[in-house]
Amino acid sequence: MSVTSSDFLISAQAHATGGDEMSHRNCISRAYYSVYHAAYPVAIAHLPDPNKNFFMGEHERLSKRYRASSNATAKSIGYMLENMKAARHRADYDLGDTVSQSDATQVLANARRFAQQLAAFEQSVAKPDSGSGVSDQDGHRN
Repeated sequence: MSVTSSDFLISAQAHATGGDEMSHRNCISRAYYSVYHAAYPVAIAHLPDPNKNFFMGEHERLSKRYRASSNATAKSIGYMLENMKAARHRADYDLGDTVSQSDATQVLANARRFAQQLAAFEQSVAKPDSGSGVSDQDGHRN
């Protein structure tokens, strides 16, 4: 069975209403992966990788790819990815920290805002019906 980024968001929403800390942690983790998996193919299609010659993790590479764009929405997406990754890292690795339902609800709301930002970015770089079909590094038509 294949899954999509939306499936991760659905899973996050299901965990958001759980009354225990593990549900809160799972909500945050699934919400982050929903945005990561939504953002990745868009970046591949529309943004060059300015760090392709540098060794770094794929999650860091993705956020930096968005942040390197001159497109303000793309930059915002990059910062949102970084913030949500930090929240996911806390939820998955900082076991001594308490993760509340409020934390989970906030990250879930951020994931929904992220989806809106990503849709706006995709619309801004959408290919018109005519033209060369070639975009520059920031998604602008040539």
